Amino acid sequence: MKNTIEPVKAAPTARGGTSLDGMKNILTDALYEMGYDDTLVDTFIESNVIDFSIVDYTSDIKYQLKERYGESILWDNSLEERVVLEGLELSLTGELGRSWRASDGDTFQDRIRHVITDPIEKLGMKVVTRYELVKDSILSGELERVKRHLAIDYGEFNAYLPHVNLVIYTPGNAHIIAVIVCEVNLEKQRIFDMAYWKLKLQADEDSATIKYYLVTTDIDETLKSSDLSQQIGCSIIETDLDGMYVLTAEALEESDKVKLFEHFIEDLKQLLEKH
Repeated sequence: MKNTIEPVKAAPTARGGTSLDGMKNILTDALYEMGYDDTLVDTFIESNVIDFSIVDYTSDIKYQLKERYGESILWDNSLEERVVLEGLELSLTGELGRSWRASDGDTFQDRIRHVITDPIEKLGMKVVTRYELVKDSILSGELERVKRHLAIDYGEFNAYLPHVNLVIYTPGNAHIIAVIVCEVNLEKQRIFDMAYWKLKLQADEDSATIKYYLVTTDIDETLKSSDLSQQIGCSIIETDLDGMYVLTAEALEESDKVKLFEHFIEDLKQLLEKH
């Protein structure tokens, strides 16, 4: 989340002592300097992520965050995602939790891919990222066919791949079964983007059968929100997407389209049985 509110003036915690207000002030300013708002302040304090006994200035806070989450949080806006992944690490239980903890991926997309790859391959399919389809100018024959089947033709303006993260396909004929978008937050604009790409896939007879799924943590609790604009986003998901799977250890009010992530593979099996 990018900052929208001017932060408290940076000051050493010595001025405010080790009081809660002093901690919040310096942590808020450190996050602001990194390009984030203050929504993570309470999370960091409650989870003891920062050792305030050795903090003097905001630079000390930033150093501790870099040490814990990696240098990239200063330039790729991934701090919130790293915090979410850390929280899931602690909260997920059972087989899903073991698979999640076994993953060495740094991003939400990487973690989801790790969790689903083995069961999907047991079903005779493969998983590839969109990035793998666009990063190299020379692809294997199989991946070249996958890319061609997924691309949306804009006529004289060229063809482009929809903004998805993961592609599930059948090896051999490169038939695409489904695509997945991995989102930590359910931002309204991103929901509109997903609806657009889903409709573009439906409009082409070669890609009309591709299922379009969203996997999310819904850390902002959009699904529980009473805000009308958020409800519009949820309505779009229910109407235009083929399903949303929520990765959480908390209770979720499920529907035919909105389910816990643990149901994803079973639903995929049922989808394959209908083909």
